[in-house]
Amino acid sequence: MENTIENILNIESFVGEDGNSYVKITKEILTPRKTYLKGTISGKYRGTRLVGYSSYEDLFDFEIYEAEVNCKSKDDVRKNKSFEFPNDFKGINVDSISGNVFPKDKLPSTLPVQMLSDGKSFGINLLEPKLYEFEIIRKLHQTEGDEVFGSFNAYVTGYVFDYESEIVEEIKEQLNNGRDEDKDENNDLITDNKVCESSKVPTGRTNRKGDYISKEYRCKHHNDTVWDDYIYKPEKPITETGGGCFSSIFSILLLIIGLFLLIKFLPGLLYLIGFFIIISLISFLEPVLRWIFRILGPLLLIAFIGSLIYNFSKSGGGRNFSPIPSSTDVPRETTPIVEPLPVVENETDNYNPIDSTQVVQEKNDSIITRYRQWKDYKGNVYEGTYQIKLSDYRKASFFKNNLGLNDQSIKNYDQIIHNLKENDKSKLNGLYRMFDSIQNANQLNKNQFAEMVVTFVQDIRYALVLSDGCDPSLYNDRFTRNYLLNNKGFCDGNQRFGINTPVEFLTNLKGDCDTRTLLLYTILSHYNYDVAVMSSEFYGHSILGINLPYNGLAYNYKNQKYILWETTALGAKPGIISNDISNTNYWRISLKSK
Repeated sequence: MENTIENILNIESFVGEDGNSYVKITKEILTPRKTYLKGTISGKYRGTRLVGYSSYEDLFDFEIYEAEVNCKSKDDVRKNKSFEFPNDFKGINVDSISGNVFPKDKLPSTLPVQMLSDGKSFGINLLEPKLYEFEIIRKLHQTEGDEVFGSFNAYVTGYVFDYESEIVEEIKEQLNNGRDEDKDENNDLITDNKVCESSKVPTGRTNRKGDYISKEYRCKHHNDTVWDDYIYKPEKPITETGGGCFSSIFSILLLIIGLFLLIKFLPGLLYLIGFFIIISLISFLEPVLRWIFRILGPLLLIAFIGSLIYNFSKSGGGRNFSPIPSSTDVPRETTPIVEPLPVVENETDNYNPIDSTQVVQEKNDSIITRYRQWKDYKGNVYEGTYQIKLSDYRKASFFKNNLGLNDQSIKNYDQIIHNLKENDKSKLNGLYRMFDSIQNANQLNKNQFAEMVVTFVQDIRYALVLSDGCDPSLYNDRFTRNYLLNNKGFCDGNQRFGINTPVEFLTNLKGDCDTRTLLLYTILSHYNYDVAVMSSEFYGHSILGINLPYNGLAYNYKNQKYILWETTALGAKPGIISNDISNTNYWRISLKSK
């Protein structure tokens, strides 16, 4: 069979019943075998930005560097027959799949993975892998400059190449006449009744079969030769050598001609002669300097790597663009402690407007009263109080924590924030009354009212909202870790989906980009504005889009122009967007009010 490998395990001489001499040769026959498998795969990827592409799928040249394949049963593995997707994948609803096939040219021909099956783990090299329904885990997608990192889930097929082993025995008659090349029990050549004991002196002849090679040696006691067993020794690529003396002479001539031209036509560059002399001396002293650099080289390399690590650790740059505002709460503003709640029973008449937060008992519920004071872009001061029911806060948290979705896909994320908005939009009447009062007192036009609302949110100090705890050691990305180390207290951990609902945000005043954008979207859509929640997996960020006559960066959608508005930075005006997040090809609409 093609590509079959034979290994001689043993040669034994004996005399048969007919009086003739025989040898019994025991061989191992290795037959190529492809073992195909199918299952689910999860892992990590990284990539480099491809210049000149605009579609999301082609933004990066992906590389999967860590993966785990889960095979649930013996039916997920079979010999010499490939699996087809989705026909060979039981339990998959054909109507629910998108038909997404990961580009073959972005996958390596050999993918090292950790295979899980029957509670056991194996390290294998998966050949010609194919990935289907490739899904990025949105919350774990990070960018750093021109590089991207993240995790994914998908279905996978591929195969593992190995050999089936079969032990066979052959019996050959040992001929005394002629040159029948058999071997005795010591694996030495038997020819003309003389045993050829290898002298280990090579003749220079070799014989190669694929990656296996055999060498010919001279016999120790006579002039015959013997071939050694085949051993595994893959061919090495042939590298070109230098041009020898001629190359050196040619290089010296070029150097002399170059120096003459410099002196003749460019006298102002005579200082370069010293440079060339130094280079020539280094070349001449190469044998001596080689040993010096062999000693200094590793030390310089260690110093260089150490300096890189130090500079990166000092830079504090993050993979995601998450601008930290310089705003701070007014002196009267503090974050309320929701549980346990300080309750002032039946004392609503004693409310002091200097206090930022009041919690009073009203029948069987508690009312949380918030006071806020802020400025718009022209320096106009606004202030007011709003109220949130404690029961509404608890219901909003319960609804979020029991929502039957996950945020590991773009479609699910959009559905999540839609559901959170729908659940909370009718519970913000206290906030709406405050804004209505400010509108009646100041007679604001449509643009001025929108600016008053957005600056209200921008004035609230930025705080990370995380699905895990606020311990910096839990996170690998530089931005999150450095932020938690330098901004202790301004983090809301263990929040499902890494987001606070509008009611939760108005209660605890802790929100990052998507928490703020979702609240503003809920408020402005209540006042009949044409607004959108803009999301970018590439930038790992969320901003507001609004259809108002402003100048600046805008996102065009069906002949409508949505001005982009940063919500996390104090004083960020509509249309003024950092260059780090200004490529509109990387933005998309998650929610749209009209």
